[in-house]
Amino acid sequence: MFLVVGMLCTIQAQAQISTRKLEAIYLYNFTKYINFQKASDGYTIGVLQEKGVANELQDNLQNKGGVQVKTISTAAEAEGCHIVYIPKTESSQLSGLVAQLEKSEVLIVTEEDLAKEGAPVSFVVEGSKLRFKINQLALEQTGLKASGSLLNLAILI
Repeated sequence: MFLVVGMLCTIQAQAQISTRKLEAIYLYNFTKYINFQKASDGYTIGVLQEKGVANELQDNLQNKGGVQVKTISTAAEAEGCHIVYIPKTESSQLSGLVAQLEKSEVLIVTEEDLAKEGAPVSFVVEGSKLRFKINQLALEQTGLKASGSLLNLAILI
């Protein structure tokens, strides 16, 4: 019985790691397909409150030059980022961040599907595939513009 429980925990951990790696790839690609006016010498991805998640993303992005990942805890710290990633555990902070970062050219990306609640970009799992939704109105309110290529890949709301 312990063996079965151990195997299930290992499989779940491996699935989480691969999902996090895919999220890191998406986040990196967002820097290519969204026009960030204030990006001159690299991109900063802020992860709200979750140091472990920030470390995982940084590990997955270590070969991608020009991207730094750091843990943030306030809207003031978020203003110094290009992308703010909100893990599921911090989803309740979305509305406050959206209000504080309006027109700041900071892209908010949520791990949980919160596009209808005002997140410009949200990750979603459809079947076994990781996809993303773009809330076009919320994205417009940030002052950022996504390329047509990115919009074609997204689930638009």
